[in-house]
Amino acid sequence: MGESGLNKIGVIGIGTMGNGIAQVAAQSGFETVVMDVDTSALERGLDAISRSLDRLVKAFENSGGEKGIDGEAKDAAVARLTTTTSEKDLLDCDLIVEAVPEIPDLKEKINRKLAELGYEKILVSNTSGISITRLAAAYGKPEKFMGMHFMNPVPMQKGVEIIRGLATSDETYDTVVALCHDLGKIEIPAEDKAGFAINRMFVPFVNEAIRVVEEGIAAVDDVDKCTYCLGHKMGPLMTADYVGLDTMVFICQVIEEEFGSFYKPSPLLKRLVESGQLGAKTGSGFYVWEKYKPVGVNPEVARYRIK
Repeated sequence: MGESGLNKIGVIGIGTMGNGIAQVAAQSGFETVVMDVDTSALERGLDAISRSLDRLVKAFENSGGEKGIDGEAKDAAVARLTTTTSEKDLLDCDLIVEAVPEIPDLKEKINRKLAELGYEKILVSNTSGISITRLAAAYGKPEKFMGMHFMNPVPMQKGVEIIRGLATSDETYDTVVALCHDLGKIEIPAEDKAGFAINRMFVPFVNEAIRVVEEGIAAVDDVDKCTYCLGHKMGPLMTADYVGLDTMVFICQVIEEEFGSFYKPSPLLKRLVESGQLGAKTGSGFYVWEKYKPVGVNPEVARYRIK
């Protein structure tokens, strides 16, 4: 048992964020149950976790044990993971992380369902911008609810933005901070305001990067190269692709509603989402992707200009 005193973690949703959260929880010694209504999604998620763990084992072998994990640690993590299509199998979890798409109604529906089934422990949302106070009201136990916004890719990024709702208790807050430590993460406290801290800063950064492309000032890959000079390991456009361009538009709109047109999503960002090009998860966005690896700039973006 670690600093948090928790033993069993539930994760709802096994998309890009959910499988990363589940992997880290299992690697950190927690019995981990991942729930998704789609059995094929569960299969894809488990495959993604397996491939991620394999990369860590390879890193361990190539670095002489200085990086990654050994084969025994991988096998132990996999053994701690189970999957289900029913919320009922999460009811004995000490804490549940909701990691479904950024659709307020969907998140609220899940929170109400868990409450109706009798879940009474800590529930956290991986939301990147939806009001924590709003989501807590749907759960009905606001003192046991807060935000836990993991960074992508979860196994690699250390930061976790933690957000209290209006009624989140000190006990819940302290437990979530301790859980961050158990997971090998660094907590980043933020207030429950639109975009929280990270996206309040990141959205204008991405939007301006897109405008530089729209106006023909610099190409997509060159825009991203510019930020390497700032010490960034990944440029804003590649990061946006990885996060999901639909998610980026949603976050822009949430912040715009509260703080004004400065945060309005750029035309090119909206066009890509309207065409179904959502980034790495669909195979194209600002870049063309194969198995979550960029293989070149999207030619449709390369020719897009606003005169």
